[in-house]
Amino acid sequence: MIMCCNYILSVGGATTLETVGDISTIVIALVNTFLVWFIFIKTRNKGNEDKEQSRKLDLLKSLILDHNLKHFYSFFEKVESVLKGLKSTGLSDDQKSTIVELGNDEFIKLRKKFTDSLLAVDQNLYDKVLECSDQLQSNISNNAFDPGNNLSHLPKYEECIENPLQLTRTEILKILFQYKG
Repeated sequence: MIMCCNYILSVGGATTLETVGDISTIVIALVNTFLVWFIFIKTRNKGNEDKEQSRKLDLLKSLILDHNLKHFYSFFEKVESVLKGLKSTGLSDDQKSTIVELGNDEFIKLRKKFTDSLLAVDQNLYDKVLECSDQLQSNISNNAFDPGNNLSHLPKYEECIENPLQLTRTEILKILFQYKG
């Protein structure tokens, strides 16, 4: 039996082994070619994504942060100043309405001068910042007209007006600085 196997390998087996070796070489070459092509495409696409991300971050920095961040800080200073009028005792609903409307005017200015410019960079970024400012505006209006809130009492004013202002300012800054492009 051993002699038979040796004979097959020496006569017909050599060509079979050569054929198997040739086929294996071709398969390995094809797999290598496919892998090189796949890595090239992935690397090229990653480079394009990195360039786009970098472009968006540069746009955010130059267009928004360098030129419009002053409007953001100015808004919070003005709104705090306007809403201090809610600390007065015995305000009528008309007086509260006038103060809240002055605050709403500042929200409109913020949107025009700061928030809308975020659309040039990214819709999702714009939506997040707009949602934060809209929630703050609603919160201020609701708290100003809530009969259970005595805003002339300093701790209640801080809880209902000042703290939400500070939290919203911080939240919007977090959104801006966590933006990755």
